[in-house]
Amino acid sequence: MKRSPALIHFSREHHPALVLAKRIQRAANSELIALQPSSAFLAELEKHFAEEEAQFAPTLATLPQLAARFNDDHTVLRTLMHRLHKGELTALVEFARRLVAHVRFEERELFPALEALANPA
Repeated sequence: MKRSPALIHFSREHHPALVLAKRIQRAANSELIALQPSSAFLAELEKHFAEEEAQFAPTLATLPQLAARFNDDHTVLRTLMHRLHKGELTALVEFARRLVAHVRFEERELFPALEALANPA
């Protein structure tokens, strides 16, 4: 699927997040500690969230259901990221599950809706 220029960099940033999340989901419990995201990865993810929120805020006001999901996902993921920063490995599996679901939501629902509003037929 061809992504609009305004969204392409967000889609590209989703790839490494999905790769890590899928590796976590497939890992045995004994392997999880090695897959804990680095502080740098979590900082980049936070930056990604902040950039999305800033760029999408005006348009999300017209999409209340998608906006609620988007904001709720970011809130939950930030909470899990905070727990990971504190070394709580127990948050890792839930973080991976939520991250995959969030990226799929953005790519399959949110981004197409934003593109439709930007380019009405």
